[in-house]
Amino acid sequence: MTSIIQKVLEAEKKRNAGRRHEPRSLGEATRELVASSGLFKALSASPVESKAMERNKILPAIDDRGAVTAYKMLRTRVLQRMRSNDWQSLIVTGAGPGEGKTLTACNLAVSVAGDVNQAVVLVDLDLQRPSLASYFGLDVRASIGDYLIGNAELEEIVYAPAGMERLAIIPNRDPVPNSSDLLASPRMRTLLKWLREQGSETITVFDMPPVLACDDVLAFSPYVDAILMVVAEGKTERTSLSRCMEMIGDRNLLGVVLNQSREQDSVSSYYY
Repeated sequence: MTSIIQKVLEAEKKRNAGRRHEPRSLGEATRELVASSGLFKALSASPVESKAMERNKILPAIDDRGAVTAYKMLRTRVLQRMRSNDWQSLIVTGAGPGEGKTLTACNLAVSVAGDVNQAVVLVDLDLQRPSLASYFGLDVRASIGDYLIGNAELEEIVYAPAGMERLAIIPNRDPVPNSSDLLASPRMRTLLKWLREQGSETITVFDMPPVLACDDVLAFSPYVDAILMVVAEGKTERTSLSRCMEMIGDRNLLGVVLNQSREQDSVSSYYY
């Protein structure tokens, strides 16, 4: 699979055909793309809606220093663990619905993209209840569901949100039947191969359905390096979390994130 950067360079070469200028080398053109767009550039770009991001509490649209600090701390711990194990891909999931796993996946990806040494691909693999695009207010023309059933190509489903360098999003638009079968399909393996080809400085965050809701996480986890669990205070039951741990088994559990906590973090008040 040709990389996105290579496709951009090929398109640029066609546009510039016939113009009188000194030819640039592949390395010079690549460095220009890196400088202008982060570590890679997606062909399908789309603006985001600040109101949608604010409504869904997506960074940096919310003015909450405590939340920014908390996600930066999560980013640091996640990156340290992933770098020490040479991991490049991560599933974000939970035990049940409403625990905040999509919000955590989005804000973790945005926060990681804020590190100038990293790039992130955020993928909506909650194929039966997609919501990632609406969180950012993305206008989705083709999505991963279309790609998996053969109605779109890879370069059509990767979006570079405006104003958010080093972040690419692969959204889903409509519910997809037989999702666990598609997650093990040849087209998904092609997508995973392309993601690995983006380099060690690029990590992939997969937003996936709750473990207890369907078998998607169990079917897909062998293809991913690690799993991050999200639990909600006052919502996630201990028995549900225990069942999740049993089902995950010996897969690499990166950690557990406590969401919707009512406890006031005294550390973040240092910054006010």
